Order: sequence, then structure tokens, then C-alpha cells
Amino acid sequence: MVVEVLHNRSMIEKESKLTKTLFPFQKDDVAWLMEHPRCMNSNDCGLGKTLEALALIERLGTRHNLIVCPKTLCAEWFNQCDTWSDGDMLTPNDKGDRLDGLNLAGPHYVCVNYDLLANRRYWSQINSVKWDVIIFDESHRLKNHKAKRTEYAYLLSAPRMVFMSGTPLQNSPADLYPLFHMMNPKDYHNYNQWVNYFCVRVENQIWLRGLDGKPHPRLIKSIVPGKINHTDELNYVLHNYMIRHSKSEVLKDLPDKQYRTVPVELGPERKQYVSLQNELLAILDSGEQITAPKVIAQMVRLRQVCLDPNLMSSEPIKSSTPSNKTKTLLEIVEDTDDKVVIFTMFEKYVQILSNELTKHNITHVIITGQVDLQARGAAVQMFQNNPDVKVCLGTIGAMGEGITLTASHTCIFTDYSYNPATIWQAEDRVHRITQKENVLIIDLYCQNTIEDHLRAIVQSKKEMITEVVIKSVVERMRQMPL
Repeated sequence: MVVEVLHNRSMIEKESKLTKTLFPFQKDDVAWLMEHPRCMNSNDCGLGKTLEALALIERLGTRHNLIVCPKTLCAEWFNQCDTWSDGDMLTPNDKGDRLDGLNLAGPHYVCVNYDLLANRRYWSQINSVKWDVIIFDESHRLKNHKAKRTEYAYLLSAPRMVFMSGTPLQNSPADLYPLFHMMNPKDYHNYNQWVNYFCVRVENQIWLRGLDGKPHPRLIKSIVPGKINHTDELNYVLHNYMIRHSKSEVLKDLPDKQYRTVPVELGPERKQYVSLQNELLAILDSGEQITAPKVIAQMVRLRQVCLDPNLMSSEPIKSSTPSNKTKTLLEIVEDTDDKVVIFTMFEKYVQILSNELTKHNITHVIITGQVDLQARGAAVQMFQNNPDVKVCLGTIGAMGEGITLTASHTCIFTDYSYNPATIWQAEDRVHRITQKENVLIIDLYCQNTIEDHLRAIVQSKKEMITEVVIKSVVERMRQMPL
């Protein structure tokens, strides 16, 4: 494929500006990316993968460049492109949900979100352009090889593809298969072969209702999260396709993370928690056919009680006595003069906490899935630049990617995601290049509850990720010549 090279004086000047901005390790990364047409940039979150991608495209001089990213990051890509490149970027209209009437072949950059990629309505429009470079930002969004977004990603083609994610391995090596399939479909074209070799699988018996209306047993093989087969071989394969730096490796002056665990005892809500727990165990012991959604829903209720029993009510939030976890959180916030970032999995808990912060005259901003992109950007700017705004409060899903909250060096998790990579992404909203202080990460959890088990699961996954992606891969990269 012939690649059209841009000859533009102002473009060259901006390239020079961008090159001067890069850290030495980022310049080395761009050189490595130049030599690897299809690869993974898995540097730690906050190490400037976006700038490296823009620098790569400018060095290549390519004409048609497609960026695929989560919807919340489209504005970030637009701002970075406007600052460091020619600013000729097209992003979808109508809050990122539509491509109707847009000429994707016109601009230098086109940025679409993963949902648009999976929308059959726009597939021919996206695929009509002969892309020179395709960047998949937060490429772990493609980990499910059966998801529509992944199936459509398989159909995209370009001489160069870069898969960017600081957390590419989240649950098991199965997460990596779609990326390797797109990087090298000739060698990696069989999902079952990949999973059987690199994943640990166990047989489980499940009961399915047959045509006769009666349940019948069936054996299925399930992937064990956090377990890996043939670790050395996986490390070698990753080394050939992945570039990765940890913060401690390349930014000696970047402050470290410090972790603090704050256990909380359930208060009056303990009675309600015990009742729900007994109900769940009774369901599991009944011998009835149990569906996963039913069990998960019950587990979610247990987690909600740990935060605040009001989360289980379908009624609007009403003023009530704060839970022990909420009281502990407020004490931590009031005891510090610094700005604080607070993460939770539950949007309704954001409302409860917002009410309590208002009662205590604590100025704060909110970022949830209900806050549009423009308002999110305004909230971030207020938190970063207004000394009177003490707290940035939001959900892990909405606030855990694509924004910078370095005005704070304290973040609090009121509850956890089952996915440690999601937690790391959230932590790194605070622990980024422009951070000047040590970052304190506080884990609030209720003792002798489901949160104990959740933390154990997350820890086992962290150990797996550390073993494969961080420890082993980085060590091998140090030992082997470029």
C-alpha cells in the first residue's frame, strides 16, 4: 500500500515541538514502534502512550489514521491532537453516537468509540477508508473474542496497528488472544488452541433443562481466572510484540504509591446483611436450578449493604443516618487539608456521598455515567484548578479512564471492582507524570463480609498480572537486545 506523506511546514514545526516534549524513554518507544508494524504499547498508565502514538504517526507521515477508543476518551484525543499535531481530527457528532453525513476520508485523524465500531449501520462507512494506521486505545476492551466490537475489529485492516493498554492481561491469557489474532492472524488463528495451551481449565458440571423439561447434567470446561500455563512461553511471545515500561523503571522521580487498608465494622446494617447472606446460602443449598444472574444479583445486594442499605431501595435517596463506611470516609476527608478523589462502583452511592459532603460543607464535583462529556471536562478543570474544590467523587466506570486528577495525591476506594486492572486504571488518574507528591491509596472495606472475599480474588489476579506482564516481561526485555 502506498502511504501518502504529508509535506506541511507547520506540521513539521509541531512535530519538532512534540519530539522535544517526549521523555528519552518515549523517544526510544517511538523508534521501537516504527520497527514493529503491529504491536502492543503496554506502558503503565500515565506514561504518555497517547503522545507516543501521535509522535509515531507524525514520523510516518501517514494520511488516514483511525483512533478507536472508549467514548469518554474521544475528547482527550481531540485535545491532544489539537495541542501536538495538526488538529485535523474528526470525532463523531451527537455526543459521540453517530457518524451520519461525516466524510471519514477527509481529515488526518478520525476518532470513533468502540460502540460505533460494533454498530453494523456504520461498518461500511468505517471500512470504506484505506487506513494507514489504526490505534486501539484501551485495547483490553477487545478481550472478549465473541463480542461484536471484537468481531468487527477483526475485519479492520491497516499496514500498521498499535494496541494500547496499560493492563492488557486482566483475568487470564484468554484476554490476549484477540490482540494476537489481529497482530498476526497467520500464526494466531485458533482461539481454543491458544486457551488450551496458556490457560488453566477445569471441568464443571452444570444442569441444563432438556427438551423433556427435565434438568440434565453437562460437563463444561471453564477458564480459571488468575492461573497460567506455560508462563515462560507466554513471556517470550509477549516480548516479541509488546513494549512495556513501569513507572519505577523510567521515571525515577515519579513519586511512589502508598497503600493503606482501613477496615470498617458493619453497624446496625449487620442484621440486614446476615439475613441476606443466609438467604443466599439457602438458595445455593436448596438443590434448585440456580442461574448465575440470580446469584450475582444477591451478591450485589450484599455489597450494597456494606456501603449503605439505602442502595437496595428503588425509592429516591432520602436523608438518613450515614452507614459506618460513610462515616469513616467523611472522617478521612475532614482530617486532611488535601484534595481527595473518591471512587465507587455504584452511581447511587455517589448521590448518597454527595448529600453527606454537602451537609458537611465540603465542596466537590461529581463524575458518573450520567454526566455528559462536556460537564466531565468542566468538573476535572474545577477540581484541578479551583483550590476550594476539595473532593472529586465518581464511579470507577466513568472516572477511571482518560482523565487527570493530579491536584490530589489521595484517592479512596469505597468498594472494589473484581478486575484489578480497572482498579489500577483508576489509581493512575492521580498517579501520573505531573504528580509531585507520593500518592496515598486508601481501601475502605467491611470486615467479615463479602468484601473480604472480593479483596482475596482481586489480590490473586494482581499476583497473576504481576508475574506475567510486569515482572517477567520487563525482565526479559532488559536481558534481550533490541
